[in-house]
Amino acid sequence: MKILAKIPALSAVLVLGLAALVGCSDGSDPAPVAPPEVTPEEVPDPNLVIVEPGEDFQRRLIEAFINVEPGQTIELPAGEYALDAQLSLDVDNVTVRGQGQGETLLDFGTQVSGGESILVTSNNVVLEDFAVIDAPSDGIKFKFSNGVTLRSMRVEWTCGACEENGAYGLYPVQTKNVLIEDCEVIGASDAGIYVGQSDKIIVRRNRVSLNVAGIEIENSTDSDVYDNIAENNTGGILVFDLPNLSVDGARARIFDNTIRDNNTPNFAPAGNIVGVVPAGTGILAMAFDDVEIFGNRIENNQSMAVAIVSYDISGLTTNDVTYDPDPRRIHVHDNLYSNNAYAPADLALDVAGLFAGLDGLPEVVYDGLGEAEGAFADADRICVAEKDSVRLGVVFQPGGGGASIDPAFFNCAHASLTAVELDTPEEIAQGERPLTDDEIAALCTPEGAGPNFDATEVSCRELAGYNLFADALEPRAAANAGVGYELTSALFTDYASKYRFIFVPEGLQAAYNEQNVFDFPVGTIIAKTFTMPNDFLNAASGEVIIETRLMIHRRDGWATLPYIWREDGSGADLTVAGGRRSLEWIHSDGSTRSTEYVIPDANSCKTCHGVTRAETGSGVNTETVNLPIGPKARFLNRDRQYGDATKNQLAHMADEGILVGLPADLAAIDTAPDWEDVSKPLESRVKAYLDINCAHCHSPGGFASNSGMFTEFWREVNATYGVCKPPVAAGAGSGGLQYGLVPGNADASIAVFRMNSNEPNVRMPEIGRSIIHDEAVELVRNWLNSLSGGCD
Repeated sequence: MKILAKIPALSAVLVLGLAALVGCSDGSDPAPVAPPEVTPEEVPDPNLVIVEPGEDFQRRLIEAFINVEPGQTIELPAGEYALDAQLSLDVDNVTVRGQGQGETLLDFGTQVSGGESILVTSNNVVLEDFAVIDAPSDGIKFKFSNGVTLRSMRVEWTCGACEENGAYGLYPVQTKNVLIEDCEVIGASDAGIYVGQSDKIIVRRNRVSLNVAGIEIENSTDSDVYDNIAENNTGGILVFDLPNLSVDGARARIFDNTIRDNNTPNFAPAGNIVGVVPAGTGILAMAFDDVEIFGNRIENNQSMAVAIVSYDISGLTTNDVTYDPDPRRIHVHDNLYSNNAYAPADLALDVAGLFAGLDGLPEVVYDGLGEAEGAFADADRICVAEKDSVRLGVVFQPGGGGASIDPAFFNCAHASLTAVELDTPEEIAQGERPLTDDEIAALCTPEGAGPNFDATEVSCRELAGYNLFADALEPRAAANAGVGYELTSALFTDYASKYRFIFVPEGLQAAYNEQNVFDFPVGTIIAKTFTMPNDFLNAASGEVIIETRLMIHRRDGWATLPYIWREDGSGADLTVAGGRRSLEWIHSDGSTRSTEYVIPDANSCKTCHGVTRAETGSGVNTETVNLPIGPKARFLNRDRQYGDATKNQLAHMADEGILVGLPADLAAIDTAPDWEDVSKPLESRVKAYLDINCAHCHSPGGFASNSGMFTEFWREVNATYGVCKPPVAAGAGSGGLQYGLVPGNADASIAVFRMNSNEPNVRMPEIGRSIIHDEAVELVRNWLNSLSGGCD
């Protein structure tokens, strides 16, 4: 035992063991000895990205949205967090989850950048269990996404029903396979839940209140809207089909909803299409085909329970020759009605006056405008099958007859529409093993004097990692094997100067394109450095180098990387979350100006650079890619100084071996002029400016394609260009105006109003500037006022 005493642990084990063998002294069996408790070590879930509360929350949240990988979940903490910048997500197969729509609140009341508070442009994304509060423009927008899930979300404007609120709460547009369930939206000045130009949509079990439109399905196909509560809106549930868009609205089922007390006065900003909705409207179907409305409880809506109308009732006109303004194949049946149409507040038709003297105001109203020249064929009729106690009315009967409440007009039926079945999202393909930090650092350590093309598949922490310039601290000149270029008409960014270079891997060429951006080979790097002169009247005063943006053509498309220069000029660092820079300068008019210059985050670049892969006009193309904006023939066809020689830029690129397919006759290229060159025709200068500053979004494949307004230089100036074209989903951006461009009246033109504003929910472009481009506003104003004709 003396030996055992020197080994206490072993002694204890042996003693316990002997005790177990011999038993207790009283002869009873010993009590079992419990093994010591061992707390298992927690293993972090590699697919969970937790954003903790605390200091610098916004930056860490933005970085989480940018750096998240496919298959991961971003978890938000409980609490209320003030954000002043847009959140943008561009990664497939991601879930963003809070702790509950009443527990995790993202307050965007002080937001100063971005057109939406949350923007998603990727596929198979789920947002759930958090709230977006007081968005200055749109709350949550999905664009070009296949696989949209919004679950148990809340978007609210705390002002209530106020005109200055943002336009849309939940806003998928040009998307596919949309599921919106168990959400709440309060206070949208256009639509609480808006799904536009999309396909395969389910909107269920949501609550919408104090919006102009509670739920709106616009120019979309195959929608099911059911088990929702729409109350205290101006209009409960709307289905619209508008002109000059790429998708015709068709096939919507609205069923088993509770639609009550939708009597809030219409507070949409003047000029918006929802401004025609009378307060007290339960369900409104305008110009839509194949709508089935059934099983709904519709009560206490003062104007009408169900309205079925033509686009012509809005008083707006269109030159879209393919557009049918009339609703067809509408089937209303088996709904429950109570206390509707008791005090109509009509904006477009005096329903009370038209039906005066008849036996009560109709609860279901059809304007009949589409049948003025003759009744629809049976296959297209408006059919209503309700209890005899439900009052039905047609305002204008076929052949010129007046208002009627004869239910026989609606005595027909259509086959039931089939239920919407969402596609199962495709599984995200397993990518290659991600590189380690050490491997990335090794790739970003350049060797030799040329560009470091070996690093193009990774994102170097410092701009110097790509070895683009002979002097790593001087990005304005002496590019290593890069070709400098200037545009005939430059894009405006707060009066910043820009230095542009294209780097094409040796032996590879870009392909010329007559209208679109050149087709650059994989491995191409385009660098653009932004600077601000200290004094526009004195070049010798120097300039501040602000940022260098790279576009790198990788195997899977163009990557966008923002590098911010340190204030001491010692280098530029990758800053995916973007940033701000306080700038002050002496302007060309001698005044001192200043601004908080905004450097966009990496995902925001897609707002301008993102386009559909194929511009088919189908309206639903869920795959988007980034593309450069400036390198197009019409902007590059100009002379530039190369060393001691002056040479055409396109010819120089061809001679350098980086461009093939260039036509022999450069003079035949349709070239956009310098918008500041007063020797050129005024309209040509305006078109050049609107092209380089607007057409990357306002084109059939661009981010603003749903607007139906396209401003490429080569387009004819007509309704498609924006002349006398009513706005689409403009919200407060319409400024109470009716048309995009009004000949002879710049002050009546929405384009001028938006260019001349710096409000986040109004200004155009939405991002890329923090101040108004006064000279451009004056240019467009002078052009419009020089025209004649108006929009009457």
